[in-house]
Amino acid sequence: MTATVTKTDTYDAIVVGGGPNGLLCGAYLAKAGAKVLLVERRHETGGGLNTDEYYGFRLNLHAIYHMMSDVMPAYRDLALPDFGLRYVYPRVSCAFPFDDGKALCFTKDLDETVASIATVSEHDAECFRKMWIEFQPMLEQYIIPLTYRLPLPVVDQIVDIGRTEVGERLNEISEHSPIEVIDEYGFTDPRVRMALLSVPGMWGFHLEDPLGYLYPIYLCRMTQAGLVKGGSHRLSSALYRVFTSNGGEILDESEVTRIHLDAGRAVAVEVADGHVFRADAIASTLNPEQTFLQLVGADNLPRDLRQAVEPWEWEERTLFGLHLGVEGDATFRHPEPRVNEAMIAFLGPETEDDLHAHLARVDAGTAGGDEWVHVTIPSRHDRSMAPPGHEILRVEQVVRFDEDLDNNTRAFGDQCLGLVERHVDLGRIVLRREYPPTHIAEKLKTMKRGSIKHGSYTNLQMGFNRPNDMCSEVTTPIPGLFTCGASNYAGGMIIGGPGYLGAKVVGEALGLDVTATGEN
Repeated sequence: MTATVTKTDTYDAIVVGGGPNGLLCGAYLAKAGAKVLLVERRHETGGGLNTDEYYGFRLNLHAIYHMMSDVMPAYRDLALPDFGLRYVYPRVSCAFPFDDGKALCFTKDLDETVASIATVSEHDAECFRKMWIEFQPMLEQYIIPLTYRLPLPVVDQIVDIGRTEVGERLNEISEHSPIEVIDEYGFTDPRVRMALLSVPGMWGFHLEDPLGYLYPIYLCRMTQAGLVKGGSHRLSSALYRVFTSNGGEILDESEVTRIHLDAGRAVAVEVADGHVFRADAIASTLNPEQTFLQLVGADNLPRDLRQAVEPWEWEERTLFGLHLGVEGDATFRHPEPRVNEAMIAFLGPETEDDLHAHLARVDAGTAGGDEWVHVTIPSRHDRSMAPPGHEILRVEQVVRFDEDLDNNTRAFGDQCLGLVERHVDLGRIVLRREYPPTHIAEKLKTMKRGSIKHGSYTNLQMGFNRPNDMCSEVTTPIPGLFTCGASNYAGGMIIGGPGYLGAKVVGEALGLDVTATGEN
């Protein structure tokens, strides 16, 4: 079907969606000299890099823990610190306080972490040291670099990685689930195992799924995670400034309603007011359903592409957030002082069995809010996040997407608060906001069903298959149309990968070298 394009403005590239990947893609392209238009549905760019301010309290409603901040190419290529980006890196990343007075504290120092684990299990402490040391070359030689390179077909990548001893070992654990990984390394203590599984579990992963190649990055990079000083929106603000300072144009409060084709080629986008913008390249950061079934139109897709897009799966698990502003202090009642220094404290389960039982109830829709939460007090690490004399708490729990939760949001929040208050001395609560997954889906349309990763992480939707084997390399079967959002390789979680790869491929199509300033 060929569309008739009437009222037009013309660009080299149009980026659909102003989240982190859209901003990143647009910033690279604009810096390389392209004339770029970024179109965003909401009143502001940033997507999951969202910080709302209420009476001096800054709430990171979505992204907060940035695992790849120091290794993503954009940090250096785009000179983001020059545009106001600063990170805070708490020394203690994760704490697990137990009722008997012991605690597991994972820090940025391996020896400190091993010593903490040894207070619970000397055997597991040595297992951790061995696993950690073995994971580092996997990360440095393969997992991190591959995040910023186009994916290979599965078999080709296995062969390519398997040429070295480190790569062969990575291929082995890639076939395992997180449970099987810690089994293989010999962990036996139920408290240590619970802690090691909580890190991937907090992101909604099914711990039985064979995604072992993700385990090193989620465990090791979480201990290196940073908090954006002033709130996560400062990262999107820095990208915004790079983009606009290089001539990029932003059209916000404008929802793209259609991608126009001409002789099968994507040539323009139309927004809700009927205005049409033409471009040589259109890069969509929306999810596959939005990009292909809605904007291009199912009837306009090649049959094999439509068949690849229609089965797209969303996560079964998402997150419920409770955000609190407190007058006075917020102090954990625990004899281990480092619990109060941690970026994240995990409360609830004492053993691996407790964690599995809770997640089973999550999937059954019967879990209560007082069973498992992870708590961050951003103002403890960055005083700009709350007014003087106050603290701000971010409390999250893994939940199943359920529209009925809207009717019980306050009650569920009360349960979460009850669990927090069993561990934390809180001052007077002066601000409270619940943020259920239904609100995520309503605020950020590309996060359907509260999908924080823009689509389930399964083997059929990861690597060369994300979002499918025709689009994972940014190009699509529709000439002129590219995809580079979190539903593309390498995935979500503010890793800076999809937008970076999108910029490289779109830039090449336009005859530009967008990474001339540096390459990872």
